[in-house]
Amino acid sequence: MSNFSSDDDVILLKEKLQQSQLVFRDLALKSRREATILKRLISRLIAASQAHDDPLLNERLSQIRRELDSQEDVSRLIPQLALVERMVNRHNQATERAKDSLECQFQQSGETLKCLPGLPAQLKRDLRTLLTSPAAEQKGSTEKIVALLQLYERALKLLSLPSNGLSARDLLNIDRINQLCSELQHLITELDFDGEVGDRLLDIRSRLLLSPDAQTLLELTLESVQLILDGTRNERKASQAFLSQLNEDLSILQRHNGRSIDSSQAIATQRSSLNEELAASVDSIHNHLQEAETLEELRPNLSQVAVNLASLVARNRELEEREQQLMEQLQHNEQKLEALYQQTMDYRRRLGDQERKLLLDPLTKVYNRAALDDRLEHEYRCWIRYQTPFCLAMIDIDHFKSVNDQYGHLVGDKVLKVVARTIHQCLRDTDFIARFGGEEFVVLLPDADEETRKALLNNVRETVSRLPFKFKDTRLTITVSIGGSLFKDNDSTVDVLERADNALYNAKHNGRNKLVWA
Repeated sequence: MSNFSSDDDVILLKEKLQQSQLVFRDLALKSRREATILKRLISRLIAASQAHDDPLLNERLSQIRRELDSQEDVSRLIPQLALVERMVNRHNQATERAKDSLECQFQQSGETLKCLPGLPAQLKRDLRTLLTSPAAEQKGSTEKIVALLQLYERALKLLSLPSNGLSARDLLNIDRINQLCSELQHLITELDFDGEVGDRLLDIRSRLLLSPDAQTLLELTLESVQLILDGTRNERKASQAFLSQLNEDLSILQRHNGRSIDSSQAIATQRSSLNEELAASVDSIHNHLQEAETLEELRPNLSQVAVNLASLVARNRELEEREQQLMEQLQHNEQKLEALYQQTMDYRRRLGDQERKLLLDPLTKVYNRAALDDRLEHEYRCWIRYQTPFCLAMIDIDHFKSVNDQYGHLVGDKVLKVVARTIHQCLRDTDFIARFGGEEFVVLLPDADEETRKALLNNVRETVSRLPFKFKDTRLTITVSIGGSLFKDNDSTVDVLERADNALYNAKHNGRNKLVWA
């Protein structure tokens, strides 16, 4: 019985041994496959990471690669791999130092180019964008250097060759020309003339967006001045015509009223005389009735009384006709006065609309700089008196120039209008928004605590970022950067505007689509 049990154990052990051998063989095959894959991967990594400026490291890597191809046991290469790892670490540190040095030199070269006199404004903007782009948007070192070299090449061509048709003096003054273009464009947007004058001014504004040269700018400026004079002259003529017509109508009414008063007085006098004669006739009839004893005696007297009464009736009818004419004249005068009143009210409404338009930005329909100055001064006095929280925020549309350049100024104008309307809808009734210039807006938040003002401005930022802009089949994502500041201590309005502007710059420099306080 024991022998039988021993045989079973031996058989069981043999089966386990066979299973172990099979498992070992599978593991060995798997290990060889993984080692082959690992060696292939290491060889490719070595080939890809060889440093061309370090011959010793390159030689070590090449040696390891050759031994990987010839040896079966990778573990023998561990000491060499450890040595190479230390060499690679030192090389990486040297590379980081070189990269920092290259970045420093890149910034210095860019600043040097930016300070070069005579650079066009567009090139300066491109250079500023390249130098101040946040880390999240930065290109690789090679791409950045290539971009800087391209800007250098553009600058050299512009400054050394007159191929663009501009003289050296034009190049030196091009920033001033662009500034004048911007100021003239802003002036045109502040105007609101109807008819041909308004249409021609809008055409000039469109031509100013094309960065005209000095001669064209001068011509457009003179044309704008002439159109403004024509528009003002037309409005003055329209006002004079209205006032002249109003004065003539009032004079006619005055004459009519004078005649009506005279007629009314005459009718009243004649009516009084008629009443007296009628009373006398009644008294005469009464007397005759008392004196006469027979009808025959009364008849002659009654005949005379009848004649008198007939005359009185005729005169009464004449007075009634004159009274009717007087009533019709008075009704006509009343209607004329009502028409004049309505005309005057309409003119007053037009004047009110004109005054409101003078305070509105024609493009975005929010308030303009003039209205901002008035409201800011008012809120500033209230803040000085009551010391309630008063916040000023500057809002700028991110990458707006790129939208204009890529999709055209009509799309840019649409973006401005939609963003302005969106900001206005996000604010309270007591808040104020004005277009500060270009793609910048200023928001005044009176009597808003910390939680309220942060919620309002963040809601503006998030709502704008969700706007579904589309150009043809391309979806545009529009964002805004916001810089805010509170009035405090002995602040002036200029102090707070400068702080908000600095906060806005930091918001754009740190990645855009941010709210930064100062």
